[in-house]
Amino acid sequence: MRFIYPAFALLTLLSSCDTEKTAEPTIAGHIQLRALEGRTPQGRALFLSFQDEGQYACSNYGLSTDYQRTGPELSFAFSGAIEPADICLTSIGPARARVDITTLPEGSYPLRLRVGSRSTTGTLELQSSYVRLSTADPSLVEVTLPELRFMPAKTIWGAATTALPASQVSVEVLRDSLQRLGATPTTLPPGTYSQVTIGPNGLPVPSETSPGFRSLLLVASYAGSAERIQAYVRRANAATPGLNLSINTSAL
Repeated sequence: MRFIYPAFALLTLLSSCDTEKTAEPTIAGHIQLRALEGRTPQGRALFLSFQDEGQYACSNYGLSTDYQRTGPELSFAFSGAIEPADICLTSIGPARARVDITTLPEGSYPLRLRVGSRSTTGTLELQSSYVRLSTADPSLVEVTLPELRFMPAKTIWGAATTALPASQVSVEVLRDSLQRLGATPTTLPPGTYSQVTIGPNGLPVPSETSPGFRSLLLVASYAGSAERIQAYVRRANAATPGLNLSINTSAL
C-alpha cells in the first residue's frame, strides 16, 4: 500500500494540499525519522514522520513514500519530493510524509528503508508506554528521537511562571485549586513526550525564565472536561496579576 502525505503538525498540518504532481527524481540529503503521538476522539494516534533535508520553495512539499508490511517487517521506500499541485505555502521547508501506525500491535519490528537506490535496516519497538526507533545507517536514515514516551490518557500538565513571592503564589496553592476541580497530582516517567519533556523528578522540564522569575510545575490525572480546567486558568491569571499559568489538556 502507498501512503503520501503533505506537511503536518501533530495530526495533520495541511489537508488542502492532498493532490500531487510527479515526484522529482532525487531526494535532498538523508531522511530524518521520528515517531509522533496524537489524540483523536477514538483515543491515541501514532505516526512515523519522515522528512528530507531539502529547502523547497513551498513548505508543504510531500515526500513520496511507499509503505509495505510483510509479516513483522515494515518496509519504506522514498522516491522523491512532490510539489503541491494547488496551494504553495511560500515559506521554505523540507519534503515531509507520515505513515499511520496506530493499529500496529505491540512488539518488535524489523525495518527496511530504501532511499533512492540505497538501503538500510532498522528496528521499531512498540510497547504500551513508548516506541523506540533505530537504524543501521544514520547517514541514510537518521532517527532524530530514539524514544517517544506516550502521554497517559486523562493527564493534564503545565507550569506557572511568576516573580511573585512564594507567600502569594506557590505550587501547593495551585495543586490545591486543581484538586478542588477533581484533579489528582501525580508524576510521569522521565523522557520525551510529543508535547513535553519530563525530567527526573517526574515533572515537566521548565523553560528558561528571566532573572527573578520562577517556574511552578504541575502534572495531574483528571477525568473532567478540558473547558473547566481552561476556565480555571483564565480565572487564576486574571485574579493574580504577575501570574502566567498555562495547562495543557490535549490528553483529555
